[in-house]
Amino acid sequence: MAYVRDLMSLGAVTVSPAASLDEARAKLHAHRIHHLIVVDGRQIVGVVSYRDLIGKGDELAVREVMSRDVVTVVPTDTARSVASRLLGRTHGCAAVLERDELAGVLTTTDLLRAISAHATETAPAQARR
Repeated sequence: MAYVRDLMSLGAVTVSPAASLDEARAKLHAHRIHHLIVVDGRQIVGVVSYRDLIGKGDELAVREVMSRDVVTVVPTDTARSVASRLLGRTHGCAAVLERDELAGVLTTTDLLRAISAHATETAPAQARR
């Protein structure tokens, strides 16, 4: 069984709700990622993705386009439970909290990689051809 701690990326990239969309785009590009966790001080207040920024003007602030519905998980949660919580959501990531502090992020891409690796390891040889 896979756990969040085995799949998550450590040290989530964050952005302030007051940041410009240009700043958010720059962070996404610099880190080659698709999601930023929006924090106000130490509190998680939202998530913004690359898709949220498409067609939006640079004069807007992150708070104007972010989603406030953030999935939060802990390192001991199972990948299956996180996948269930992310189903049907517009953002494909969960903020990972450890002792109420942001410790990382787990994305649907991380989950798909785990499924792919497991499928290859357990598939009969004939099915892998």
